[in-house]
Amino acid sequence: MAHYNPEVLEIALAVIRTTDGVVWIERGHAPSIGYWALPGGHIEAGEDPLTAARRETAEETGLIVTAGTCLAVLREAFFDTAGQHLYNVLVHVALFDDPGGPLLAGDGVTAAVRAPHAPAPALAPDARLATLAAAPQPHTINARIRLVGDALMVLSWTADPYTATH
Repeated sequence: MAHYNPEVLEIALAVIRTTDGVVWIERGHAPSIGYWALPGGHIEAGEDPLTAARRETAEETGLIVTAGTCLAVLREAFFDTAGQHLYNVLVHVALFDDPGGPLLAGDGVTAAVRAPHAPAPALAPDARLATLAAAPQPHTINARIRLVGDALMVLSWTADPYTATH
């Protein structure tokens, strides 16, 4: 039987838009080692989501992003392969313009690139989040995710009419 943890883990992700795509990082630590994802990580105590996204971006890519806006709030429920609920994650997704400059593979990252689409293998939720277009209000998304080894398989995703125009 899976252990249920009622606490919700909160993380911040950064969608850094370039002239022809998005900034991607290759994860160097568990979970999902070797998968391409958006820069991001845990929100520290007393930190707001935009500040966390800026900090994680600097740590993982060497880029210093400024300003930014809340693009989406994603509520994820994770399940094991048997369908048992494992835990919940609240993902705050921030949108930034690319400040330019070289990308560095920083903390917990084995590579960083600017690309029009997520390199393979990519984390499925991140690949979907990267396509969201800015909207008058942040997108509110609910997703059910199955853990299959280090891969994240999207079981359900709320429909959202806004996608990027890249």
